[in-house]
Amino acid sequence: APVLAVLTRAPSSGGKTRLFAALRVPPDTHLLTALLLDTLDGAAAPGVHRVVAVTPASACDVVRSMVGDAEVIAQPEGDLGVRMRATMAALLAGGAPAVVVIGSDLPHITPAVIVEACVRVSGDPGALVLGPARDGGYYLIAASRVPDVFSGITWGGARVLTQTEQAAVADGYRVYHLPMMTDVDTP
Repeated sequence: APVLAVLTRAPSSGGKTRLFAALRVPPDTHLLTALLLDTLDGAAAPGVHRVVAVTPASACDVVRSMVGDAEVIAQPEGDLGVRMRATMAALLAGGAPAVVVIGSDLPHITPAVIVEACVRVSGDPGALVLGPARDGGYYLIAASRVPDVFSGITWGGARVLTQTEQAAVADGYRVYHLPMMTDVDTP
């Protein structure tokens, strides 16, 4: 089955620094947990195996107790690109015919978005699906082989989507877009 990988920081370890700085409050574990669980629920597509990739690795058991039937694995150390690439590579090496990677800050995501990404990349090694985010990044990336699009990207910047598209085309991919969505990075 295709795999949906939700990359998350354990709610107890903070995260969403831009959001909490703008709100002028310390990181709220309840809000971070709610974002993760809402994202998992919204992305529960039929026939798609859900995996939660957690950092730090020491929090896997705690996150496992929160997420029900979703598989929980540790993320490797490194920047966002290293972590996304390694997670996608491990899942594809484990037999997944396609992998969709999202963050844990998409409470409005729907199963239809996940299904559309899976359908587009399943059986087409030349397809790369991106879900553009309103801030110039992307909320979703999907492929059936590991693309060379995770290095040389200015993570968190307004050109993440553009830089990723350029890298994908240079790597021989046809890039497809899903509808634009807002992830929760700021109020």
